[in-house]
Amino acid sequence: MGWWRVDQKTARTTKQKTSRKAVPETVVPESGPARQDFRWYWLGQSVSVLGHQMAIFLFPTIAIVMFHASGLWVGALNAVGTAAYPVLGLFAGVLMDRRRRRPAMLLATVGTMLALAWIPFAAALGTMGMADLCLAALAAGAFGVLYDVANQSHLPTLLPREMLARANARLEVSTSLALLGSPALGGLLSQALSGTSALAVIAGSFLIPVMTLLRLRTPEPPAPPRRPGASLFAEMKAGVLALWRHPLLRPATVAAVIRNLGNTAASTVSLLFAYRTLKFDPGTVGVLFTLVGLGGVAGAWTADRMLARFGLGRTLIAASASGVLWVAAPLALWLPALPTLIVVGASASVWVPVWNATVTTLRQSVTRPDLLGRVHATSRTINFCAIPLGALLGGALADLLGGAMGAAAGTGTALALAGLTALGAVAALACSPLRTVRNIPGVDEGEPGEAG
Repeated sequence: MGWWRVDQKTARTTKQKTSRKAVPETVVPESGPARQDFRWYWLGQSVSVLGHQMAIFLFPTIAIVMFHASGLWVGALNAVGTAAYPVLGLFAGVLMDRRRRRPAMLLATVGTMLALAWIPFAAALGTMGMADLCLAALAAGAFGVLYDVANQSHLPTLLPREMLARANARLEVSTSLALLGSPALGGLLSQALSGTSALAVIAGSFLIPVMTLLRLRTPEPPAPPRRPGASLFAEMKAGVLALWRHPLLRPATVAAVIRNLGNTAASTVSLLFAYRTLKFDPGTVGVLFTLVGLGGVAGAWTADRMLARFGLGRTLIAASASGVLWVAAPLALWLPALPTLIVVGASASVWVPVWNATVTTLRQSVTRPDLLGRVHATSRTINFCAIPLGALLGGALADLLGGAMGAAAGTGTALALAGLTALGAVAALACSPLRTVRNIPGVDEGEPGEAG
């Protein structure tokens, strides 16, 4: 009867005894508005994610092909596209706890569409330059932050809590497929038309998520009332404290930071290992990362089933431990290189969407609705800050060890050390209450902290 079918015992309305009050359950529908609304929601999210990823590929492509941009310019272009979360994330979290989320998602989608459309418009006028690319990337990144915070905060109001794990797993499928296919699709579109015309097509595709959002029929509850006299800083602080004081969200966030440091470092060093040590050509590297990405798609399809079978704590610990698999990557020096890296990379990437879907469901389930936007934004801001740091650390470690040990031994050792950082994430989870938790609790079973 559909993916949202739940056990009759779960669907039955009961009274739960908690430390504070009884939480009335909602009978989960097996068909009807919730099912249809999520289908539209999923379609719009899929198109939006694919469009964003293709734009991320096309911006530096246009800079290199049309303007012969230097490495510094390309780096700056990539930086402005990813700088929005550290700068705007906490503010967006406060905003989404003050306003309805669905109109914000519409605004962000239209804003992204206009930001991308500016490039072909400026090209048609003959005035486009690198500044236009940077401004468009900055605007698209800022609207992307708003959409992301609103999206993650809105899903629990669209579906009952029993559906969230499966819904988040399906959204991770879309993300994994977008990451896998966006470079190829963007490249083909750019080659068939031009870089700027390809952006025009991508901008037009954002009409689809606009229409799917307008088709949703599930009523969105009104925004919670603001506390009298609450300042912007005080509300940001409340979101940070809500995340940090929660006995389950705090260790999950610490582990996520360590995971991002290690995984990003491993991804950076793996490129150096493939090109410099194994002497792969770009075509071979493209095949490698495409096949590795298939592991992520498989993980996204099975994320909710892994959670149901192994429980929350074991699933998160297993996902964290998967980074250790990069320790085996240097075996490519002695074994058949390409198959070895495909097996190692795909095995590790299986667990990335499992972690993402599980932690997102946990955050949505245990956080009060009036704090969800800020808690999500705080978590994402912390995690996004760790990504560029991991890339810098990975590159610096590869250079340092390469100079001391030689290119092959140095990059191989750096890749193994990047994988070993996963043990820190495992330790953060194993020493926390998450270790013994099987079922994701509800908001009243784990309050995220006071709003004051």
